Amino acid sequence: MTVQLIVSPERIETELLKIWEKLSQENKMRASLFNLIVFNRLSSRVQYVQSIVQKIVEKFPCRTLFISEDPDSKQNYLKTAVSVVTPSSLESTIACDQIDIGVAGLSIEKVPSLILPHLLPDLPTYVLWTEDPNIPHPLLEPLIQLATRVIFDSESTESIFKFAQTLLKIHQTSKVDIADLNWARTQGWRDLISSTFDTEERIKILHEISSLELTYNARVPPFFCHQNIQSVYLLAWLASRLDWQFKKTSKSLFFRFESNQQTIESAIESTLWEKLGSGTVTAINIQTQSGSSFHAFRIPERYHYVKIHLSSAHSCEVPYEFLLGKTATGQSLVQEIYTQGTSRHYLDMLQKLLTFDENKLC
Repeated sequence: MTVQLIVSPERIETELLKIWEKLSQENKMRASLFNLIVFNRLSSRVQYVQSIVQKIVEKFPCRTLFISEDPDSKQNYLKTAVSVVTPSSLESTIACDQIDIGVAGLSIEKVPSLILPHLLPDLPTYVLWTEDPNIPHPLLEPLIQLATRVIFDSESTESIFKFAQTLLKIHQTSKVDIADLNWARTQGWRDLISSTFDTEERIKILHEISSLELTYNARVPPFFCHQNIQSVYLLAWLASRLDWQFKKTSKSLFFRFESNQQTIESAIESTLWEKLGSGTVTAINIQTQSGSSFHAFRIPERYHYVKIHLSSAHSCEVPYEFLLGKTATGQSLVQEIYTQGTSRHYLDMLQKLLTFDENKLC
């Protein structure tokens, strides 16, 4: 249930208090674990962003400040509204505040001073920046200064190469913790590889890779344009962990690396799964020079599970299954909010990504 009221900025806290006085009679308890600032520009992706935030609020109560900028408006305006968001479960007694800020034109400069008094003290502040950080914006730096952690969405960028440059620069200059929704979405596959190749003998298999193929879901919803980002991230992550040196790539996403004078060829392919998130990795296939192979692919009937086949030139292990975890909207944001610090693997992956051919990547 959501009770929404349009208010003037100076009456935000007063009107929220009035709403709570009424809700207290319904045995609702006001709760917040953190502050969540969300910035987005009005576009076809708004519904996608709102669904992510709704999932967070339903699982973890927080004070949300939702900033929406209208880039097409010819007028300057600043509008505010307040609401109390409660989980969909009728049995829940927990609820939390949401402050909506609509802004256009030069009024954007007023937003930092507007939101500052409404951040709950002594609680962490997370910023979800859903727009392309490569494009200069007057709000990005002020929000970074308020943040405990800034979570970006690489799906918003036109150039993943420039995105990597920008985030590395932000981390270096601001020292704020950074995160990325698409990086979080690869967590299951990274856990799978780490847990599979966890002995000296199996690690040797990784260092003998001759070919690597990744497959992703190319289903196209209105808010995803770059379906291959997660698979590119996984490739760059493996290359950074195994110290592969990039040599060349092509528009068809064929890559060539070298390691210890050995050539590694890699390809990123697409498939189509209607019931799986766009861009989600569906399979990884590895071949080695010594004849070993590793095949991991999602099970169509239970697509959160992966079946794994591991064999060598002399033996074949019994296939087994691995649970990748749910891929529901909002789960990646939950994960990044409750991850501490900035992932060293993520920073190394971004650095490796910068060695790829910029003109061949989106």
